[in-house]
This record gives sequence, structure tokens and C-alpha cells, in this order.
Amino acid sequence: MPRVKIERVELKGYILEAMRRCVLFQSLDEARFTQVVEVAHSKLIPTNVVLCEQGAALSNIYLIVSGTIKLLRLSAHGDEKVINILGPGQTFAEEALFSEHSKYPVTAVTVSTSVIVSIQASGYLRLIKDSSALSMNLLATLSQQLHWMLEEMDCLALRHANFRLASYLLSRIPNDTNERTSLALPAQRHVIASRLSIKPETLSRALKELSMSGLIKIDGLQIELLEVGKLRQLLSIS
Repeated sequence: MPRVKIERVELKGYILEAMRRCVLFQSLDEARFTQVVEVAHSKLIPTNVVLCEQGAALSNIYLIVSGTIKLLRLSAHGDEKVINILGPGQTFAEEALFSEHSKYPVTAVTVSTSVIVSIQASGYLRLIKDSSALSMNLLATLSQQLHWMLEEMDCLALRHANFRLASYLLSRIPNDTNERTSLALPAQRHVIASRLSIKPETLSRALKELSMSGLIKIDGLQIELLEVGKLRQLLSIS
């Protein structure tokens, strides 16, 4: 099996800018931000590399600078369920910081070549204890995650495949957009299907139905939302 090449990337330029924009580090003064940088490093990681494994001891929290990551859970039988698909600007593993004997709740795998910033968990916790700004930023992030999880539970428990797909597509464009717009699916269809808790053939059927209704146009992983307003209406009446 060929050796995977992972390159260390210097923490400067666009990577520092991405850290500055991250919710976790917003509003920090220069001194506090420098302290965060001192317990962080960044790497260029190829596709299909495991960043952390479910059940392993927590060592880092992560910020995606570029690329795509899938978070998944494995059943006792080895079945894979994609929990979420994350892109630039998003973080993961911070929810495990305060658990006793902190462990990663999910496995994280690169879906595409990605630049990832790893922040040492123990060093980050020390900084949190001395910084109310860091604490508030973390609470804001965890609150957003809780809100997302509640909406996700409602969607998966009560909604049909077309609703889940429409909701997912709309989540990838700005809330105030109602114009015709294009987007690229961040992963292969079987990964998206797992993320939506439906079978790949069910996803294909839902895509076809939305296409035949004139709401979307499909070209591989490229999706054009032809009737954004009508897609939003679909969510309101489903």
C-alpha cells in the first residue's frame, strides 16, 4: 500500500486569516490569539486519510481551512453512518473537551485534499480557563451545534427523502438567496445518502423527482437550483 504523504504547512497568511475568522477565536486580542497559535499546527492532508478515530483519546480539536471532511460513526458490525460533512471554516471535536476521559465521539476522514489546523486540546483547555472571550466563543459554537442537532433530529425522524434532500441543498446556500444558483455536492452520492440517512437509490430517486419537477438540474455532482423559492415552499408544506 503506498505511503500517504502528509505535508506540514506553516501557520501564516491565509491559514492565520482562517483562524481569525473562526468562531472559536473571534474577538480575541492579539496576545490571546498568539497563545492559540502556539498550541496549533497545520497540515496538507490527502483524500481518504483518518484524522481521528471514534473512541480514541482526545488530543486535538480541528479547524478546516480548505477541503472537505466527513464525520462518521461505526456500528458494532462495522457499518458506517455519516453524521456530517464539513467544509472550510468549520471545526470539530471541541464538543468532547469537557467529557471525563475525553474521547473522540466520531471518526473524521478527509473527503478531498484538505488543509487542517490542529489545536492541542490540553493547551486549548488551559487557555480557556484564563480567557472569558475564548470561553464565550466556545459556548457560542456548542450552542450552534446543539441547535443543528435538534433540527437534524426533527428532519430525520419526521421528514421524507425529498424534504431531507431539499433541506440539505438549501443549507448550502445563503438563507436570503432566492435566485437561481449552482452548487457542488461536497462528496460522492453514497456519502450524501448516508449523511441524509437514506439509501443511495432513494437519493437518486429524490434527485430525479426534484429534477422532473423543474426545481433542480443535475450534472454529476454539480446541482443547479432552478427554483429556490419553490424549494423553500416545499419545506414549509412538507
